[in-house]
Amino acid sequence: MARLFAKRQLAGHTLPSPEVFPDMPRAKERVLRAIAAQETIGIFGDYDCDGITATALLVRYFRRLGVEPVVRLPHRVRDGYGLNQAIVEECKERGVTLLLTVDTGITAVKEIAAASARGIDVIVTDHHHVQDEVPQALALVHPALAPGHPLPHPSGAGVALQLVRALEGTDEWNDHQTDLALAAIGTIADLVELRGMNRTLVQRGIAALNALEGNPLALLAASVRAQGRPLTSTDIAFRLSPRINAAGRMEDPLIALTALLEGGEALETLERLNSDRQDATGGLFERAWQLLNLSPQPRTEELAALPALLAIAGTEFPSGLIGLIGGRLTEATGHPSLVVTIRDGACTASLRSTRAYHVTEGLERIADLLSSFGGHAQAAGCTFPESNLAEVIRRLSADAAARTENDDLLPTLTADGSMEVQDITLSFCEQLKHLEPFGQGNPEPLFLLQNVRMEQMRRVGNEGAHLQGRIAGLKTIGWRLGSLIENATAPLDVICKIGIDTWNGRRAPQIVIEDIRISTSIASMAHSGTGAARSHQ
Repeated sequence: MARLFAKRQLAGHTLPSPEVFPDMPRAKERVLRAIAAQETIGIFGDYDCDGITATALLVRYFRRLGVEPVVRLPHRVRDGYGLNQAIVEECKERGVTLLLTVDTGITAVKEIAAASARGIDVIVTDHHHVQDEVPQALALVHPALAPGHPLPHPSGAGVALQLVRALEGTDEWNDHQTDLALAAIGTIADLVELRGMNRTLVQRGIAALNALEGNPLALLAASVRAQGRPLTSTDIAFRLSPRINAAGRMEDPLIALTALLEGGEALETLERLNSDRQDATGGLFERAWQLLNLSPQPRTEELAALPALLAIAGTEFPSGLIGLIGGRLTEATGHPSLVVTIRDGACTASLRSTRAYHVTEGLERIADLLSSFGGHAQAAGCTFPESNLAEVIRRLSADAAARTENDDLLPTLTADGSMEVQDITLSFCEQLKHLEPFGQGNPEPLFLLQNVRMEQMRRVGNEGAHLQGRIAGLKTIGWRLGSLIENATAPLDVICKIGIDTWNGRRAPQIVIEDIRISTSIASMAHSGTGAARSHQ
């Protein structure tokens, strides 16, 4: 266990100075000049959690100074992703003379040129993949364009926080704790690596979030907090940020922004939209699984026979949910995925991948087929005419196949250590907390329990999606593993996380199953195909 702690404990860092961005002085001067001259200032963000929290950070800054900016978040269906010509014209009509983009803008070359031609100065704050040509904006605040910026790079909300720090000229402005919490939520939601400055930001932001009282963000946090237990990065990733994301996926991202800034009925609406999102995603994922002709629990050889890229397309997949469907496909199969929704002769696609294949670079290589694209190494999006659909799938599949090996395309779980059930104590669980916050780059530890039996098993949740029971008397839950109940009667090898269950004031260890298989020897673990979806290492 000591070796695990030595390996996994990651030292925090101070936040780098905002001046690490070469264009930050120019951005700061232009914003302050616009405020002094009472110009109309616009903010254009993104429809996901990172973009919404980044937008909230800047809106809060301006409101502290008595300035009400023009805020525009894109609607997935009506606007699509990113800045477009119609939104530029809209900003012009509303009198905007300074436009700040947050969590977007680095690929909007033509659109920012059009804004400049209409007398609108643009400051881009973004962190997405930088293409060969960058916009000719007044200022580009982007970590990839800052040679001295430490790795790993921040999320869009992290970059927005740096702009606010520069504008405030201090790290302790009025209600800065709420801003830290917003930046932490965006950082966790966007899956940037939780090392270096990101780890420090998330540590401080979670502490701030748990200390907030009375304001809208505190109320949102309270709605997902279990019996007064402090929120963790896992709670934010799987309970809080999906609620923020649900607005843009199901209706309008402005609902989430209103909830964060003003609370009220918008908070209740987020809860309803998140519930609707959960129900819709489950059914659509099953449909995608059927279209790929996969058995309920595919064996290793079935997964190995799949094409390098899993591609599905249809009118039944809403644009707000295709990323979630793709993410679940990639998690379950280990293959990059492309999920496409078709509407009025146009295709909107979302891509998800593993570390084996950089999807945004793949899109760059087929850019001649695309109307727009952008993203990160493991998550991206694009649009293109329906007439190009078959060729997009063909060329992107060939690109993925050329850059991956068969062994790269198997879902794999790597255990941090093997342990005995009797060693899972409350004291052990408390020690694990020293490794938090968990997330990308610092995942929660996985443990192997060998030759154990699961008792009192039952399927719980909507349509029995989850597997619940006990192992050696300890409460056990396997999310989305309800279908494996028939295979769980024999002695099992279990890959799991260890947490604390809090109920009625009682705290006890809890086993959270990631995958199971019929018990076998360690030597054959990496090549198991006994019904579990992923191989174990």
